[in-house]
Amino acid sequence: MCTSILYNSNEHYFGRNLDYEIAYGQKIVITPRNYEFDFHDLPSQKTHYAMIGVSVVDDNYPLYCDAINEAG
Repeated sequence: MCTSILYNSNEHYFGRNLDYEIAYGQKIVITPRNYEFDFHDLPSQKTHYAMIGVSVVDDNYPLYCDAINEAG
């Protein structure tokens, strides 16, 4: 079950929790700025902000379910 909250003012804030009764190998992961993301059906992305979030890592590739970048 998920619970979310949204707050709008001059900025936009959104928060959510994700409640699963089982673990799926998630951990806190930091992806450095400009780490190259190779996508299956899209061109690779070579420039982006650094990210931190909850992720499963598969074959040294982060699969984020919740994350935030360094710009907020």
